[in-house]
Amino acid sequence: MTKQVVTIGETIAPNITRGSKNVAYEKGIHANSGDIAAQLVDTAIAADITPEQEKAVLRRVDMFLVPVMFLSFAFQFLDKACLTGAALFGILTDLDLLQIGFNGNSPVIKTQRYSYASLIFYWGYLLGLFPGVYFSQRFPLGKYVSITMFVWGGVTVCTVAVTSYPGLLVQRFFLGFTEAGIAPAFSLITAMWYKRQEQPLRYAIWYSSVGIGTLIGTLMLYGIGQINGPMSAWRYQFMIIGSITSVWGVALWFLLPDSPLTAYFLTKEQKVVAVERMRWEQIGLENKTVKMDQIKEALTDPKTWFYVSITFLCNFTNGALTGFGSVIVKSFGFSTLRTILLLGGGGVWAFAFLLAGGLISCYVRNTRTIIALFCCLPVIAGSTMVWQSDSWTSKTSNRGVPLWGFYMIAVASTTYVMNLALMAANTAGHTKKAFTAGLVWASYCISNGIAPITVLTQEEKQHYPTAFIIILGLNNKRDAIGVASRNAAAMTGFNDTTDLKNENFRFQT
Repeated sequence: MTKQVVTIGETIAPNITRGSKNVAYEKGIHANSGDIAAQLVDTAIAADITPEQEKAVLRRVDMFLVPVMFLSFAFQFLDKACLTGAALFGILTDLDLLQIGFNGNSPVIKTQRYSYASLIFYWGYLLGLFPGVYFSQRFPLGKYVSITMFVWGGVTVCTVAVTSYPGLLVQRFFLGFTEAGIAPAFSLITAMWYKRQEQPLRYAIWYSSVGIGTLIGTLMLYGIGQINGPMSAWRYQFMIIGSITSVWGVALWFLLPDSPLTAYFLTKEQKVVAVERMRWEQIGLENKTVKMDQIKEALTDPKTWFYVSITFLCNFTNGALTGFGSVIVKSFGFSTLRTILLLGGGGVWAFAFLLAGGLISCYVRNTRTIIALFCCLPVIAGSTMVWQSDSWTSKTSNRGVPLWGFYMIAVASTTYVMNLALMAANTAGHTKKAFTAGLVWASYCISNGIAPITVLTQEEKQHYPTAFIIILGLNNKRDAIGVASRNAAAMTGFNDTTDLKNENFRFQT
């Protein structure tokens, strides 16, 4: 009798069963692996689900989960971007962030203090990351994200009470510390709910809220900046945005489920489908046990340091533009109002490229790396346009050239999202996945924490060469052993085995 070819996801190949020497899993052997899937399904024997069932569940997950993640990440960006908006509404002078220096005999305005206030957020973020990664694995994800958002909204509101430069440094540090666990938690949530081929688009959607946040957030900050009250306008910006964030944090307690097992928008049968569809991805759902051997493997896996390096290099642009975007665009010769409006254009560029990259990588297999490389080209071109354009203050200069260059630099976010998708798709074992995500986001923090000090306002006439020159500078083997049978892959799907040890796991590009 001829054996059938079974194709499920990307990990199941022709049904040629390996001998027991290669696959020795039996029902019950890995029942103690700790994956929460064991609470709902048999971790050794796969249940039959139809493509129609799977599509229906995927639609419901997208309908309820993606908007929540999109809005949550948008609030995180708004809290960080408040400092950029405040720079146009008095915080620079109120908190003595500007200093007068001399370039030869000519007086120049130095903004090193503003740079430090921008970058210290990321150093707080860095120190908060690993506790955040630990808590996101040990505690229910939905509740953890809810509490974290409520707390960081409160820290944002505390900016209203800041009256000095040292006070601002302390507040920014703790804001970064409290926000640190959100991004790794979202990486784990995406990997928990979506197949590897589906992940890039979902990563792109929730991360693209940075683009929409830039567009809508800058308008909000400008509108709030028009309040004529007893406090400085910038203080109202932090108070209102922080308060909204805390209210949203309370809402998340009810809106964001901890896992497919607790999803209020799925029936019991749909929960089974949501879990079973992830079996063939060989990455599991969630495991609350911290496994030191998986941390060791993450540190010795060359892939880990590839993701870390790419993250560091591509986020130099984000650090410089998030902290100094308003300063750079205003130096092109635009008014405060025009600067606020034009900053939103960069958000549109980022949003469009993120969605386009996510869609392509979702429907055309193994294109993440190609998309990431392609999106580096506009960044190189944009940096050159800003740096080498004609004098910005000249009446005959075309200010559209550096402005469009500034917009093109925003495309770097697509490279980063493809890197995140590669990391999630090619890392198995829950502890290894969480720890690797922590390392990648730590690299993100270090890069963003260094980048603001490369924007030197005394170099405005030379078009910030320091910043833009740095930006410019910056499966077959396993198939040969034997392909996995449906039964073998079913038994390792929720075994919490890492990608290097699970022979049924297949890497993607």
